[in-house]
Amino acid sequence: MRASASELILNSHEDSTVMQSSRTKQYCYWMNAQRVATTEMQTILHHNGSGSAAYTSTLKRREVHRAITLHPVKDHRQMYRLHTYFKNLRIQELKERSLDLHRDIAASVQELGVDVDKVEDYVLPGGEPLFPHKMGEDGYLGNNRILGAPINMNRYKADDVEDIVHFDFISKSIYSISHSNPKRRIESPLKEALDDVIREVMEIINAPSRQRGRVIDFNELLYGYTRLQPLHGADHALDLLLKYRRYRGRKMTAAVRRHAYLQQSFTGTEIRELPIGEPPPPEEPAILEQVEGVEYEDFDEPSQQQGFLERLDVRGALESGLMRIHSNLPKVLQWSDNRLEYPLYDRCIHFIMPLSGRQETFGRFMKNYEDIVLKSDQAVSLIIVLYLDSKNPSDYVNAQTLVEYYTDRYRKDIKIIQMGSTTFSRGAALTEGLKVCQDDDLIFFIDVDMMFNHLSLRRIRINTIKYTQVYFPIVFSEFNPDVVNGEDYNKFKDEILIADDDIGKFVEEEEETPKTERELADLKYSTEINDDNGYFRQYGFGILGLYKCDFMRVGGFDLNIKGWGMEDVQLFETLIKSNLTVYRTADDSLVHKFHSVDCDKNLEKSQFLMCLGTKASTYASDKHMAYYMLNHQEVLWPQEQQDNEQDKTNAEDVDKKEIKEKGAS
Repeated sequence: MRASASELILNSHEDSTVMQSSRTKQYCYWMNAQRVATTEMQTILHHNGSGSAAYTSTLKRREVHRAITLHPVKDHRQMYRLHTYFKNLRIQELKERSLDLHRDIAASVQELGVDVDKVEDYVLPGGEPLFPHKMGEDGYLGNNRILGAPINMNRYKADDVEDIVHFDFISKSIYSISHSNPKRRIESPLKEALDDVIREVMEIINAPSRQRGRVIDFNELLYGYTRLQPLHGADHALDLLLKYRRYRGRKMTAAVRRHAYLQQSFTGTEIRELPIGEPPPPEEPAILEQVEGVEYEDFDEPSQQQGFLERLDVRGALESGLMRIHSNLPKVLQWSDNRLEYPLYDRCIHFIMPLSGRQETFGRFMKNYEDIVLKSDQAVSLIIVLYLDSKNPSDYVNAQTLVEYYTDRYRKDIKIIQMGSTTFSRGAALTEGLKVCQDDDLIFFIDVDMMFNHLSLRRIRINTIKYTQVYFPIVFSEFNPDVVNGEDYNKFKDEILIADDDIGKFVEEEEETPKTERELADLKYSTEINDDNGYFRQYGFGILGLYKCDFMRVGGFDLNIKGWGMEDVQLFETLIKSNLTVYRTADDSLVHKFHSVDCDKNLEKSQFLMCLGTKASTYASDKHMAYYMLNHQEVLWPQEQQDNEQDKTNAEDVDKKEIKEKGAS
């Protein structure tokens, strides 16, 4: 019994050991599940430990995309920002689904043998049209020929060699065959686009990671190729260095390389009409604090000045009575309900131009103003803020005399605000010009070096929207004409070039239709846009179209800035931070004529460096500089050139000495 008892105890002990081991394994499994659940909960219920700075930086991050809640959000503006961002992601998802459906439709009709040009008019069995709405109608689904193009690197086929869209090579830098600077740093927009593409690729790769028990992390972009096709979208071929981590089964970590061939397709063009004359959106408090001396009405509180007639709603009764009268009038006498409050092409533009000296340039501008505005009676007014130039004091009187001449001849109002010998400040000058304008006036800040035509006026009126949008055109800036036309800058020494006149002898001239006076004036005040004549001044912000009320809402210029530059950059940054949309695009009808730039050494350091940069960039193109350097190598290697000249001089002296000695012998 004792033996059996001990055996029983032993067996009981073994059973308890087995049970304890089983419980331990279950506990371990439970702990692992808890860890996985905890990690997953931390992922989907994301907490940012940055406090008030949480989610204020970029939202294009994996943890933000994987989360279902974000905490904490301390500022209501960040809440709106998050809401807008996730709505945009949803729109992007729906756009992708729309493209997939277009591709399915294109593939299906191809199987049915339907010609590509007849897809939009194809009728399904039962008389139901495949695309019931045509272009220009509500509900139009887009051009299936473009949107339904299959995912293929060769979906765009060039008809000519010049139409081939080349790839740019990407490594630490970007290498491009079509850029004047073939090797350059990767620009911020392209870098952001690549980051977005890689993030989406990694999200697609890791979508089934839970089922497969592995995670693949992005490590580095080794190299890649990219190009932009204007018709279809962007193509990318990327060599990615990834890290493979398997956490189920036999755990392992390994570095892998994968090639990704990606396409970002353009979706259909959508047009959104913006109402004109709507009340302004609420401005940010940080922006409003910059405005001094401007009072804003509190629309949430009932006005204390509300009169007796307003409380009786006399205005509503009067409008109701007028509408009843209007309905009983004959159609000839009825006014239109669709009449715009602000007729687009009749909108008056108020040019404000600071001027100090430069009488010859001012005369050229006034001739431009005469041919485009005065002769065609355009709805444009000119406000000149005139400063006395101590170096050319006679220009002050001559400018006034010239304005009087045009005023007397055309009977058009041209205002002059005399600033006298006050220290020149462009921001202060433009602010003074604004004082003679009404709050609802359309303002355009212009310089005396600018050249414009009728198309410029049209674009100013279209692209500037009150309470909504300001217009910052990117103007075309001409290079130094002496460089553009100089032989040292356009060909090698002793190189013979065929003139364009000689080429024209072998080409049959086509008869041109006679042009109107307006077209001739536009041609006169335009220039040929190419890389040899000039460049689009991407970092110039001095030319601006906006309404005065929008200018006052954001606080205007920083009047503490004196001298050249910086005031326009400060205003641009302020407008970017405001609720106004900044519309910026290249405008080939606005041309900045070349003039030499003198940088005052007494300027602030930032202003002086900006001035030097502008002076260098407006002088000539990279091609012109390359020709000049190759034709004048002493500029590149001055010491070596001096040594060569010295050696040549010494050799000539030796030759002369030998000749003399031979003659004497």
